[in-house]
Amino acid sequence: MRVSEYFDLKLEQPALDFVDVHIDTDTLLFIDPTALHTLDTEWGVKARSMIQDYFSLVLDLTRRGEEIKAKALLSVLNEPNETRLGYSAEKPRGHGMGKKLAETMWQALKDSAALSSGVIHDLEDTALMIDGVASDVISDIVTNIIREPLLEYTQAMCAEYGIPMKEVASRPLWNTVDNKWETRPVLQPVVNDTRLMLVPKALVRRSITYQADNYYNLYLLEKIQDEHVAQGFVRLLKDGTVRPPTKTSLRQEYGNADKNNNRRLTVGREEVIEKYRKDKQENPKEPLRHSQVAEVTETPEPDWDRMLNDLESIKAGTAHAKKYEEIIKQLFTAIFYPWLMFPTSQERIHDGRKIIDITYMNMAQDDFFSWLANRYPAQYIMVECKNYSEDPDNPALDQLSGRFSPRRGKFGILVCRKITNKQRFADRCRDTANDDRGYIVGLDDADIKELIETVRNGEKDKRLDILRDKFKKLVM
Repeated sequence: MRVSEYFDLKLEQPALDFVDVHIDTDTLLFIDPTALHTLDTEWGVKARSMIQDYFSLVLDLTRRGEEIKAKALLSVLNEPNETRLGYSAEKPRGHGMGKKLAETMWQALKDSAALSSGVIHDLEDTALMIDGVASDVISDIVTNIIREPLLEYTQAMCAEYGIPMKEVASRPLWNTVDNKWETRPVLQPVVNDTRLMLVPKALVRRSITYQADNYYNLYLLEKIQDEHVAQGFVRLLKDGTVRPPTKTSLRQEYGNADKNNNRRLTVGREEVIEKYRKDKQENPKEPLRHSQVAEVTETPEPDWDRMLNDLESIKAGTAHAKKYEEIIKQLFTAIFYPWLMFPTSQERIHDGRKIIDITYMNMAQDDFFSWLANRYPAQYIMVECKNYSEDPDNPALDQLSGRFSPRRGKFGILVCRKITNKQRFADRCRDTANDDRGYIVGLDDADIKELIETVRNGEKDKRLDILRDKFKKLVM
């Protein structure tokens, strides 16, 4: 039974922002810490800072030989079964940390020239250099360190979807102020006497971005090839072309891809791992597509026709406004995945004096929302729902633009049932943009249907053309 079934959410995975895991076994997915670099929001920055703060302290203690303190910090990291992610309970579980791996990690770090030379800098580096550390262990470590942000996310999703919570004593939470683990009462869903912690599906992968063999084959060996060329050790082809030594010949000389060779060959070539970090942070593994999430979680892919029929079956008018807003949230959560995450309904701002119908975090790595975030304030995308058929007027636009700010973002979508005079509405949106009050695009039922078709077809350069075209009219 899944979370959605257990709590009778009447929603399927595409309309849910979190991974709809089984409550009694694990789903073979892992939290990728590199994915957090795509989240330029308060939540994402907090999570990244906690990981860096914790691991920097562990490295510092290890370099100073403070074994007891380092092991004490590491030994708290146990298998976080709250998320129901990782290796299934019917199979050998991931290592977790605990005392055994805490000892292993300590010894590996203490004895490694890679640590003393500064090669190991980030938590993800251990996946390249430390034996026994791979996707499962990194995911477990990250889950432990960012448990507090994940609990905040869980609490927000419980409020969003009506999932009941209980007050329980937390598992260890990392305190970045006092640099220690602590526990305190928290609100958390409990299933069969076991805590549950929800994880955004946009942050999970089948394996993490950092891979030891990828680092060795595509970065270290290519650096060594360049060194051989600089020293004059090259291959001369029959046509006179000069080529570097083959990677096959270099593997015969330096060894195959393994973590010992990564540690050994990176020392003195620190620029290689610096380049690897930069490349991976700028280009982490892409979020799983709907089809991939469906395959791993054994859940349905989006039923676009059903969701569109649900939308079209809602009658216009204030009496059905709440139902309309709910189906828009379901549709947008599915349509705009993986670009937008963390949907929040009825977000109150200005001490509760103003309400945003639906707010999303913008974590896009590509397409329209990524382009938007790189050029305009667009940390959050705000959605205003108007369940009426007449064209939105200036007060409706003013209402949405009044929710914008440099910190929240200055882009929003006004959704209504039908825009008859689209040119006049576009002119009103352009007036708002020209007055520096933000950027608003409007979508009606026909636009949403077109948007679904382009997303369903999956052509990368055309998926969000309708938004691109509408935005272009605001600034051209």
